[in-house]
Amino acid sequence: MSISASSIEEAISQIDQLFGVDEAFLCKATSHFLSSMDAGLTNEVPTKAYMPMLPTFVTSIPTGEEKGLFLAADLGGTNFRVCSIDLKGDHTFDLKQSKFPVPQDLMKGSTSDALFSFLASKVKEFLGEHHDELDESVTLKMGFTFSFPVDQSALDRGKLIRWTKGFDLPDCVGRDVVEYFQKHIDILKAPVLITALANDTVGTLLSRSYANDVSISKATTLIGAIFGTGTNGAYFESITNIPKLSGLTIPEATTGMVINMEWGSFDNSLEILPCTKYDLIVDKETSNKGYHLFEKRISGMFLGEILRVVLMDLFEQGLIFVDLYRSRNNTLPHRLQEPFLLSSKVLSYLEIDDSTDLKIISLSDPLAAIVKRVKDQYANDPNDFEVGCDGSLIEHYPGFKEKILEAFDLIGPLKGSSKKLKIRIAKDGSGVGAALCASTVKD
Repeated sequence: MSISASSIEEAISQIDQLFGVDEAFLCKATSHFLSSMDAGLTNEVPTKAYMPMLPTFVTSIPTGEEKGLFLAADLGGTNFRVCSIDLKGDHTFDLKQSKFPVPQDLMKGSTSDALFSFLASKVKEFLGEHHDELDESVTLKMGFTFSFPVDQSALDRGKLIRWTKGFDLPDCVGRDVVEYFQKHIDILKAPVLITALANDTVGTLLSRSYANDVSISKATTLIGAIFGTGTNGAYFESITNIPKLSGLTIPEATTGMVINMEWGSFDNSLEILPCTKYDLIVDKETSNKGYHLFEKRISGMFLGEILRVVLMDLFEQGLIFVDLYRSRNNTLPHRLQEPFLLSSKVLSYLEIDDSTDLKIISLSDPLAAIVKRVKDQYANDPNDFEVGCDGSLIEHYPGFKEKILEAFDLIGPLKGSSKKLKIRIAKDGSGVGAALCASTVKD
């Protein structure tokens, strides 16, 4: 049976309408995003109704004049990375690094003491290889990027909420990971003090702020953002706008604090986000059903899967892949049949991904909301605003920046102002950013 071109075009048109995002929606979503920010900054207990808006206890933004040698340790998966970053004080730095695979038997079925003893040994090994010239009286400050959910109560304090990414060491849950790590560093007598528990998104904001020479760029770094496998943002908020800090002891001189927004959790209650049948299918395939619903609609980890689900729907309607299916003895390629095997990279090779483009422009909502929220704080700043970004989507997806900025202008948070928003690449938030976190702690 032949398939008419009109049948295919009609089906694709219906899919485009499902993913449609217009100017009215963008403005409505931006308003809802602002409300979610306010609720998250006020309420200590996170719910589906608003974003977590996590205080980081980072209370200053780099100027580019910072100097000194700092360490960064990064545990986010099967590899452990140790870096030294020599900040030159002129927006530049020298970086040395080593990567160490984490043995599988330390990731689960072991103890936290065994894991952190291993990590501490690699920090000491790194120092022996790259910095054996250090004076014995020198203690290096280190930022620790720990890419697992933590309840952070100070810059250098954070209790593990749960393990992810293949780790399962129950004795560490509810314990302070900095305390664990420092204990084993001290046992080895390594001259290292962990002064900051870092986050890669916060690190992206700090690393771009350090690298940004405002006298040349004419732009103030306002936001750090990840647009990659996942998505998240961080920005500097006035301390008076963070009511949930009221029960904590904050130095009187503190004027603001970097907030880790966890914006992948925006609108988990689905009050505003579009919800197609394809989004429901993808959500059911995940281990955290009903959570991170914004991220599941627009991040690199999920765009390829959304495309796969759409293609399989069209196939089941008998509209595509019919001849391919027959030629393969009634089977389809496994990348089409198995969830999450169709990489989002495929989209960057195609010029027929309009429906995905419609999803991506939704990423302008958080940027517009943040600019609306804080622009009055920068009323006397003559410079433009910039977003420091990291991640595979921002680096490799064709036209990504242009689509975001076009939608941002539609929302118009800077209407009536001469300022513009610029998007810049910020590299290595988990390394350079963590070191900059550590550098904020005074002796």
